[in-house]
Amino acid sequence: MNALTQLTIEGFRSIKRTEVSLRPLNVLIGANGAGKSNLIDFFRMLNYMLTRGFQNPYLVERGPASFILHFGSKATPVLRAELVFSTDAGTNTYRFSLADTMGDRLTFTHEEVQFHRKGEARPTPPIPVIPRPSDESGMAEAWAENDGTIKFIKGLLSRVRVHQFHDTSLTSHLRDYSPVDRRRYLLADGGNLPAFLLGLRDEAADRYGMIVRTLRLLLPWFNDFILDPEGPEQKKRVLLRWRMVGRPDYEFGPGQLSDGSLRLMAMVALLLQPPDRLPSVLLIDEPELGLHPAAEQVLAGILKSTSHDCQIIVATQSAGFLDHFEADDVIVVENQEGASTFTRQSSEGLKSWLTRYSLGEVWNKNLIGGRP
Repeated sequence: MNALTQLTIEGFRSIKRTEVSLRPLNVLIGANGAGKSNLIDFFRMLNYMLTRGFQNPYLVERGPASFILHFGSKATPVLRAELVFSTDAGTNTYRFSLADTMGDRLTFTHEEVQFHRKGEARPTPPIPVIPRPSDESGMAEAWAENDGTIKFIKGLLSRVRVHQFHDTSLTSHLRDYSPVDRRRYLLADGGNLPAFLLGLRDEAADRYGMIVRTLRLLLPWFNDFILDPEGPEQKKRVLLRWRMVGRPDYEFGPGQLSDGSLRLMAMVALLLQPPDRLPSVLLIDEPELGLHPAAEQVLAGILKSTSHDCQIIVATQSAGFLDHFEADDVIVVENQEGASTFTRQSSEGLKSWLTRYSLGEVWNKNLIGGRP
């Protein structure tokens, strides 16, 4: 499995500078405002960079530059980052720099890739991705396809996905119709969930069945989805309808689902899709939000199982949810004088505490930091 093994970020929001080693499963734990969401937003920024969406909508919605740079451009004129991916052939590195420019904007001033073949003493020389400063990442341009190393690393980066299902309001995309042709991948906000489930039912029946059985375990009243496309042939759409156990004659709609149930449906569908459809790196912010403790335990088990096929980074502040993971998977996030720190824990280092307390209790007692 290709994996992101090392991440260095300098000057992004609350992250003054950090180097983080990553495992197949990574659980970020910390108080509100510690910097967990900022780390996840860094990867969201990468998603926009790869689609020429850095200036608009990313900077338009989340900027300007003074909001992105650590304590603004006077304190941090340049944002730098390095991502190292490990593959069977060796390590692939992507580096970029963003500098503050007039108008409170950010411009790419440096962007390169590098490959270090396994068994060789030195890596190949770095390959520039942009010939000159640019408003958008060179990875989003046609010339990125001309070099084999750039193209390969672009492929790795494009399979890093951020998902967040927090918006379950009555007007959210999760409760709306979805075009049937948007069924291959689940969108970041889950807005195409009914089309995604329809695609799995038609093309991966075993996985669809696994999703339904898991939801029956977690939601005892749930029987199955009703995924009937509507409308003209070229504009078919589908709504998230479902049936309740014991009431086969009545169709329920998405407006009759609780927020927690709807999030759970999206989360289970995301994690139990076929392994070959999973991203290489999956980031999820607070996956346990609104779930019953029993559902948290099952979700944690699914996350651990899925991490064998897809690298996972999740952020949480739930001690109960933390109890279901190993200390080696945990990264404690703290904010010290406005700068976020990320500290990997270890089962060996916490051995004496874990004989008496659960991992969540160790965190609650402030024995590993990360508390308010």
